[in-house]
Amino acid sequence: MNVRWLMPWLVVVGIGCAHAPKTAPPEQPKFEHVFQKPLAEALAATRELLSSRGYTFEETQDASQLLTTWEKPDRVGTGDMTFSRYLVTGIAVGPRQSVVRIFRMKFHAISNPATSRNPWWKVLRERDEMTHDGRYDITVVRDPSGDIPPEMRMATRGDRDLDLEKELTLRLESAPSLEVVSGNVYQEPVPTPVRDAGFYLARWHDTTPPPGQCGEAVRDLDGLMIPGLTLLIGEQLGSREVPLVVGNVVCQMAEAGLPVVLGLSIPQTEQERVDRYLASAGMPADQDALLEGRFWTRPYQDGRSSRAVFDLIDRVRAMRATGLRVTLVAYDTDTAWASQRDAELAKVWNARRKAHPDELHVIVAGNAHTRTVTGTPWDRDFTPMAHHLKKGRLVVLEMSYAQGTRWGCDLDRAGKLQCGYIGATPSERVAAPPGQTPYVQRFESSTDEGIDGLLYVGQLSPSLPAISKEVLPPPPSGIGPLPPPEANKPPMF
Repeated sequence: MNVRWLMPWLVVVGIGCAHAPKTAPPEQPKFEHVFQKPLAEALAATRELLSSRGYTFEETQDASQLLTTWEKPDRVGTGDMTFSRYLVTGIAVGPRQSVVRIFRMKFHAISNPATSRNPWWKVLRERDEMTHDGRYDITVVRDPSGDIPPEMRMATRGDRDLDLEKELTLRLESAPSLEVVSGNVYQEPVPTPVRDAGFYLARWHDTTPPPGQCGEAVRDLDGLMIPGLTLLIGEQLGSREVPLVVGNVVCQMAEAGLPVVLGLSIPQTEQERVDRYLASAGMPADQDALLEGRFWTRPYQDGRSSRAVFDLIDRVRAMRATGLRVTLVAYDTDTAWASQRDAELAKVWNARRKAHPDELHVIVAGNAHTRTVTGTPWDRDFTPMAHHLKKGRLVVLEMSYAQGTRWGCDLDRAGKLQCGYIGATPSERVAAPPGQTPYVQRFESSTDEGIDGLLYVGQLSPSLPAISKEVLPPPPSGIGPLPPPEANKPPMF
């Protein structure tokens, strides 16, 4: 080999490596997202996510870490290859709180086929493979024909895969709310709690309508103030903000002179008790009588019987006392499940519409029930309530919100039902920044699921079961008259 003509090539390659501009490191998150999940469950969900993408795992000595096997790309061109794998690290912040970080680990292997090919072949191939800015990103130089030795792993570079972390967050925190339908399941009698004066709602003290009883005006609501309209609002259960904003919506519509019917996901067996409360003065004894219902004392409180919902019922009572035409309908059932349950729920509203064609119905439901199309990821045959209502004047709004926390129930990895704080992360379609007043946003056309628009409610904060005696600080920002504070140490049901 003639060394004189080979030396310039070596100089050129050396200069190309030495003077290559450095790539700015990817932007890292300024704050860590804390899942309202035990670390073991969050890591198990991460493993499932990576497994669904075809990754396999190596054993680790640290139970708080996951490590996928190296990906070995095919040897093409000059033989230069990039090896990659995922490293997942978890931090247990509390018994039911955790942080998960996902790193994409990479290193490059550069082959040296000069022993078997003319050196100019190597120069021309590397010129074709050079990055657009004339730079080589070289970490390791070796012949990658064999396995990766342990010493090479020390040269690996890792960056946070924020897109994959976002997908994990949505998988854990954007699922439809779990509703516990207990049917005829036997439960031990619940003793009547002893409540002090600070527990009770105090709205009954107001003998005259308070100014601004409708709270902050919901912007762009005028287009929905139509007699005979059915307005379905899909929500994530267990927040303070949704019942608050829905109360503002109902109040504004009723103040406009419309006959409004508010539908809450409460079993129909509670209707008589609700009616008695709406006709009462709302005094502490009246509140006790309402909360003695089985729905409010279930062992598993899934967010439908929250203190915010209790406060919404009391707001309806106060609206009626001022002469507003507002009716409250408990439309749920505890004796049917899946599609049969949704068909029963739709019968309530179809019968009501036939009997009262001019009423404006505002129906609040978990967002699995407000889709107008059949089938879900967990049940392809599921037929939601909205599918039975889509004939006629129907508008479906999905809740828009900022990332926060709510109260609800879910299943742990062993299939055991647990209730407590749950993270609430919105998908891109419904995500909105916090701090805004509530508003309605209509789409130009309905989505594939039959959603017609959004109802923005703000940053979510949890509302504990109505019978809880604990106390919570106020939510991050007010969007109406707030219910009394709730709990800072949630009981587990």
